[in-house]
Amino acid sequence: MADSGSLSGAASILAVNHSTVFRRINTLEEKLGVRLFDRLPDGYSLTDTGTSVLQYARQAENSVISFERSIAGKDFRLSGEIRVTAPFSMASTFLAPCVAQFQAKQPGIKIEVVVSDALHDLSRRDADIALRATTNPPEYLIGRKVGDFIWHVYASKRYIKKFGQPASMHTLQQHRLIGPDDSLLRLPAFKWLQEHCPTENFVCSASDLTTIAALCAQGLGLAVLPSAYFAPTLVKLFALKPTFVDELWILTHPDLRHVARIRVFSEFLFNFLKKQTL
Repeated sequence: MADSGSLSGAASILAVNHSTVFRRINTLEEKLGVRLFDRLPDGYSLTDTGTSVLQYARQAENSVISFERSIAGKDFRLSGEIRVTAPFSMASTFLAPCVAQFQAKQPGIKIEVVVSDALHDLSRRDADIALRATTNPPEYLIGRKVGDFIWHVYASKRYIKKFGQPASMHTLQQHRLIGPDDSLLRLPAFKWLQEHCPTENFVCSASDLTTIAALCAQGLGLAVLPSAYFAPTLVKLFALKPTFVDELWILTHPDLRHVARIRVFSEFLFNFLKKQTL
């Protein structure tokens, strides 16, 4: 409730119905003899007492999660489940074929792929392994750097046949472009592109790299993309100038480094990715 602010939100997180949440809150308040939440027209809000109780609840939750990680770290079985999180573009391009090859060798290990651009909280076991393009991985995680993504300008053969091929960065502004939506402007290469190319050059935009690559493959315009993401239908023209580089990391929590299934899959994923042309 403290996280969601509503019965329905808490019910969704706990995978129960909202009447169960309502009943449990009332039971807890009756047992403690205090009011933990104010019932407001637009949801639930913690009282001062509820805020104090929440601190102890957080401590208890963190202790339980730490205990679970500690126990999991002593798991030497090559069986069980692994939750791997990655952005959509990496999940479809890298994880899908990797998981297929891995499970052919290790059928006792089940892989759950969590597709998200957000770095799930690995300390809370929201995921066991994260595949991320970042130059600043969180300090509380451990990992291995796989390699670098260098951002290039891409085109389809269809586009080149119809509109020609830019020879360098100097002629890029004379071509049709596929741009990012606002959510992707956090990426330096896209921010640079939008700041240095005329607005009228952008014929369409998308909110993820895979869709931008797909639009490029249809011949709609040129695309700026990191290397190694894309189907052979795209032609890599030249690297962006100035140079933009992302690092590819496999990350996990230190407590899980010795879990057999996580260690084996991480090693398999690392070797799989090293074979790709980044």
